[in-house]
Amino acid sequence: MLKNVRLLFAKELVGAIRDRRTFFLTVIFPLIFYPMVISVMSRFGESERVRVETLVPTVFVVDTSGDSTFARELARTTDFRAIPYLDVDRALDALRHDAGHLVMEVGKGTGGEGLGLTVTLTYDQTSQYSAIAAASVRRFLEGYLRDVVTAKLDSLGYNYSDLSPPLTVKTADIATGESFGRLFLSRLLPYFMVLAVLTGAMGLGAEITAGEKERSTIATLLVSHLSRTEIVLGKFLTVLTISLSSCVLSALGLLIGVRAFGGGLTPSSLPTSAVFRLDLVSLGWMLAVLVPLAVILSALVVIVGTYARSQKEASMYLLPIYMIIVLVGMVSMTGTAAFRGAQFLIPVANALYVLQSIIAGDIVFRDIVLTLGANVLCGAILIALAVQLFKREAVLFRS
Repeated sequence: MLKNVRLLFAKELVGAIRDRRTFFLTVIFPLIFYPMVISVMSRFGESERVRVETLVPTVFVVDTSGDSTFARELARTTDFRAIPYLDVDRALDALRHDAGHLVMEVGKGTGGEGLGLTVTLTYDQTSQYSAIAAASVRRFLEGYLRDVVTAKLDSLGYNYSDLSPPLTVKTADIATGESFGRLFLSRLLPYFMVLAVLTGAMGLGAEITAGEKERSTIATLLVSHLSRTEIVLGKFLTVLTISLSSCVLSALGLLIGVRAFGGGLTPSSLPTSAVFRLDLVSLGWMLAVLVPLAVILSALVVIVGTYARSQKEASMYLLPIYMIIVLVGMVSMTGTAAFRGAQFLIPVANALYVLQSIIAGDIVFRDIVLTLGANVLCGAILIALAVQLFKREAVLFRS
């Protein structure tokens, strides 16, 4: 049996390699496309970082306080460009039309010169530039408050610098270039690897199953000395090999891209450049998780191709599967959802989250065991189902 499976596997694999479309999508495309994408992302990231660092926000100021001290300090600041408005509604309308980044309303309650001010900041939190403007205005207001308090204390005979502050807050960021690199890869790499497994399986799987039925060449194979089980296993192993190759080459292309062009992706807050690398232990665990996942998706593609009457019909059935995996992958990329405990028994999705933890360096062996157990069992069931479908003439030759 193994000899026959190996012969069919070799035949299908040679045919896949000779197919220029399969060879391009599996080998050439990942090694060119992903470095190109990372290069573009890096260039945009670098230009955006320069734009943010050199930005002088535009602030619409509606000052009804009549406070000369505040007006004087506002005129001196270089943190932002203050444009006076007499009417709040007009200032807000200008903000909505992206003429500026923030509206600052200044009123005055009780208090002496420079004191008793009420300040309201209105801005769009979804806008990066508005958030930068808000941070600039807050820094200005903190400095203004310190200067006013210092002046008042001086008038009373106290030195501001001699007073002990009621609270001192210090922050320390322990993020490093390597930790950011692992975080970036943990969000991006699993998603593209799973997509590469599926697209690699879809591209070839429909061709050697539904495609053969459509061309009526499946009958020749069925009358050979090969059993139905051997035929299914041979085709399945071919799809599995191509899907895993596509996955590995996609990961390689992505790693080449971030190593060569990832400098522009480093946040300005990091003291050093991001470091994008994975150790051999992480790569080994990733491969162990990816193989059962590829088995599931390859077997699923073979099942759909066996049931479908044509490649077009197979593509139609596979599209919802593709969209579901894209959706799950996008959720995992955001980092807003986390898997815990028995959730790692959910096939495919569990692999995404385990791959993220492996790349991030947070390996939890219980989660890996649950993921491998669930995916191996699911893969075995799907392979058995593919064999049973291939043995049914009503399914194989349905019209």
